Amino acid sequence: MNSNLSNVEIPPIDYFNHLLDNSPNKNKKISFGHGIPKYTPNEYANINYQLLNHSNSFKYTEIRGNIELRNYLAHSLSSKLNFNVKPDKNLIITPGANSAMFKSLFLLLNKNDEVLVISPAYFNYIMAIKMIGANPIEIDSDPEAGFQLNIKSIANSITSKTKAIIINSPNNPTGALYKNNDLIELFKICDSNNVKIILDITYHDYIHANNESDYLSLFSNFKNIIITGSFSKTFGITGLRLGYIATNSKSIDDLCKIQDTISICASSLSQQFLLNLLNYEQLAIETNLNAVKSSKETLISNLKNIPQLNWIQTDGAFYAFIELKFNMDSRKFAESLINLKSVLVLPGSIFGSKWKTYIRLAYGALNSNDVDEGMNRIKSFIDETT
Repeated sequence: MNSNLSNVEIPPIDYFNHLLDNSPNKNKKISFGHGIPKYTPNEYANINYQLLNHSNSFKYTEIRGNIELRNYLAHSLSSKLNFNVKPDKNLIITPGANSAMFKSLFLLLNKNDEVLVISPAYFNYIMAIKMIGANPIEIDSDPEAGFQLNIKSIANSITSKTKAIIINSPNNPTGALYKNNDLIELFKICDSNNVKIILDITYHDYIHANNESDYLSLFSNFKNIIITGSFSKTFGITGLRLGYIATNSKSIDDLCKIQDTISICASSLSQQFLLNLLNYEQLAIETNLNAVKSSKETLISNLKNIPQLNWIQTDGAFYAFIELKFNMDSRKFAESLINLKSVLVLPGSIFGSKWKTYIRLAYGALNSNDVDEGMNRIKSFIDETT
């Protein structure tokens, strides 16, 4: 067995989903667990099922992915970045954003290298780094400032072993949208220390306020950056597993070696399906973003009546990283809540050891009524147990 796997935890969402599925409580199950949007294409688009009649939908594509899809993505990214992205040189379509992140890390890292990760951190980042044999170095964000970057701590954590830093904005699990001035300072630090920035923009289409929404325009080239992203959140197609990597042409050539070995290409059928959805992009974004904003308002309204919970509101994605203002470990809180109330939240401890008094609520997939019901049960649980 690969010894690196002994350092990698079991996927936590599967564990908590299993608990919810087997909860002895007979109430309707409500999950604030998976980070997914509410609406899928069958609810906002006229789907062309004729693609099932085309043999190419069931064959390999190029390793880099369907050229029509890359043309679309190149145009989309070029309109946001401060330079042009070339579809034949700078892009590769991957089987999901997790695959994009893993392959990017595999490209950069050797055994015992270090990767700076902003904490609380999406647990799959930590799992991937450890699986490759490198070491994640967690840099705490500032919860009092809405989980913004601590630039001084980042700079002080860079060593000769530091090869990369992962920046996820808007962030999972906090929903934080990082300030442009901090990102500019970070770019300078990384450039002077030859540290690669892996920028995960999975939630770029879920920005609730416009104050920092143009952060991609800060980039003027691919010199020191790898961008990873997802079509899943934009189009509500998480099960189709489609993501991408955008970076310099030499790295794309090497990433093709990695992709060909692991997966050859992203699913042809998924790529064909996505091509049929491109005309609905704006509608998909508006439909799900409006649903997210509505659910967020309901969440905020409920939190006003639960003084034992403290959320410093953030402006991106569809996550609330909430502090428990009473003496209970977040894992015990999450497990007991499932058993007694059939409500799933994720413990903060799975996003970093410091965050044992926090929970993450993903509200993107729930309508306002379910958010309201879920929060009422959480309030009841807290009142009964504290």
